[in-house]
Amino acid sequence: MGIKIDTITWKKNLEEIISRLENRDKLRENLLRLTRELTRKCREAVFHIHSKNFQRAEETLAEAKELVDKINEYKNTEPILYYSGSVNSAFTEYVEASTLYNIVKNKRLISLSELEVTIPAYLAGFGDVIGELRRYALTLIKENKIDTAWEILRLMETLYVELSRLSYPEALLPGLRHKMDVARIIIENTRKDILFYEKSSELIQALEKANRLVSEKGEA
Repeated sequence: MGIKIDTITWKKNLEEIISRLENRDKLRENLLRLTRELTRKCREAVFHIHSKNFQRAEETLAEAKELVDKINEYKNTEPILYYSGSVNSAFTEYVEASTLYNIVKNKRLISLSELEVTIPAYLAGFGDVIGELRRYALTLIKENKIDTAWEILRLMETLYVELSRLSYPEALLPGLRHKMDVARIIIENTRKDILFYEKSSELIQALEKANRLVSEKGEA
C-alpha cells in the first residue's frame, strides 16, 4: 500500500520561504552598499583631517552619520544582517575617523552614545585610531611641534593601556586583541621617532652654536 503525501501545501509554504529569502537578499545587498559607502566616506574624512581641511572633514563625517542612521534601521528589523562582519567593519571605520577628527580638531574623545554604533565597533575604532595618531604625530614632528607630538604619544599610550584591560573572548570583541598587539609596536616606533628627532635637533643646534663661536673667534 503506497503512502500519499500532500506536497501541494508544502510547495506553497516553500514559495513563501523563497519570497522571504529573496526579500532578505535584497536587504542584504542594500546593506552592503551602505557599508561600502560608509567605509569610503570615513577614509575620505581621514584624508581631509590629515590635510587639515577640517570643514570638508566635518561635512564628510556628517554624510557618514546619515549612512550610519540608515544602517541602524536594520537593527530591529533584520538583526541577523545588522550584526554581521560588514556592519562591524564599517562602523569601526566610522569610529576611527570620528575619533581622529575630535582629537585633532576638538581636543576630546567621543562617546559611544554620540556615535550610535555597536560596542565592538566602538572599541575596535579606538584601537585603530592609534595608527592614525602615529601618522598625526609624525606630521607634528615635521612641523617641529615636539611638545604636541609627546602629548599625542601619551594619548596613544593611555588608549592602549585602557583597551588592553578588556580581556574578553574574541567572540565578544573580535580583533581587538590583535589590534592591541599592533598598537604596542606602533607606540614604540612613534616614541623612537620623537626621541630621534629631539636628539637630532639638539645635535644640530649644538653644531650651529659651535660654528658661530668658531666664526666669531675668526673674525676677532
